[in-house]
Amino acid sequence: MDKPIVSLARNENIELAVIQALDQLKLPNFNNKTILLKPNVGRETDPKLGINTNPDVVLAVFNYLNKKFKATFLLGDSPIINTDTKKAFLQSGYSKIIENDKVQFIDLDRLPPITLKIPKGKIIKEIKVTGYWNEIDCIISIPVLKMHMHCGASLSFKNLKGLIYKRDKIKLHHLQSPEIIEELKPTISKIKELDVAISDLSYIFKPELVIIDASYALEGMGPSSGNAVKMDTIIASTNFLAADIIAIALTREDWSLIDVPHLKLISELEKENPKSFHDIITIPNNIQIFKRNLEPPPTTITIKYSNVNLISEQACSACLSTVTNLLQNNIEFINKHYTSENPLRIAIGKGLNESNLYQDTLLIGNCTFNFKDKGIFIKGCTPVESTIIEVIKKSLDNRIKL
Repeated sequence: MDKPIVSLARNENIELAVIQALDQLKLPNFNNKTILLKPNVGRETDPKLGINTNPDVVLAVFNYLNKKFKATFLLGDSPIINTDTKKAFLQSGYSKIIENDKVQFIDLDRLPPITLKIPKGKIIKEIKVTGYWNEIDCIISIPVLKMHMHCGASLSFKNLKGLIYKRDKIKLHHLQSPEIIEELKPTISKIKELDVAISDLSYIFKPELVIIDASYALEGMGPSSGNAVKMDTIIASTNFLAADIIAIALTREDWSLIDVPHLKLISELEKENPKSFHDIITIPNNIQIFKRNLEPPPTTITIKYSNVNLISEQACSACLSTVTNLLQNNIEFINKHYTSENPLRIAIGKGLNESNLYQDTLLIGNCTFNFKDKGIFIKGCTPVESTIIEVIKKSLDNRIKL
């Protein structure tokens, strides 16, 4: 089999980088196709922070393809729960492309879902996906390159998790299959049920083209609490696995696919799938100038504040990110009202132990429901910061009255 090709370009003018990267590839024929441009716009956040895909990259991809092909272009995503899709796109800087009359903006959760069977799946046998599924001929994945606290890295294939309908995305975090994990752990030590579930999606999600946005990459505690690193780089390929492997090679030289378990599993599904960067042709051949070491995601989550006591047991990235951002954005308020002797106590995750909880512990998220009588339960998946702060202020008022 011919080796897959990955094209790279680096330019401070990111539009020129997109053009160069795509010029170096032989693209599929997109004429008369309905194409979904699928960036990672999972949160309401500002652009160019390495959290959501840079809108300049998506606009450049659209402009390039629109000049070459007569096609119908859709633009959409399904953000995390409690996030308004259009607000997320607008806050992230997508107004210019949304206003283009040649692009149809869609909320992937607007229509009733379609259920797809995955008979070969190890851990999921069916999944609900966007109701637009049957209208889409081709998927173009345009993720931002970022480290991920639960998956190692979030790249072009992980980005396609946004095709899953609404809360069905959350279900992937709650799967339990100890027999499968026990079978895989000897060769993939970091494996979790979430990794297996994501790899199962590769039976149904097959993007025709991927463009990884590394204009601003996210290091450390991704997917939303890390540090943005300016790389000015675009990685493109018609083979998503090859593109993701090269993205890892550029940013974590000490890693192999074992460090991103869902990609390791996908690489083993077919004999011809690339297993490492040695199985891939890059343009240019020497990719040394593109390399930029990124801080990996932390192996354990710790809170640096002496007046905050966080218990996190099997929590998903949404809850962890919410709590991290909550503390960062409200630390002055927290410092005013809490001390190391009388800390703010927070618990998240489905694996909590009753013996670690106090009556004033904030139990954040639906996964803590079973312990709702042991603390202050805040429902949601995940509850928004404003709701949590409101509950904290109310608990402080009650404490003063007592």
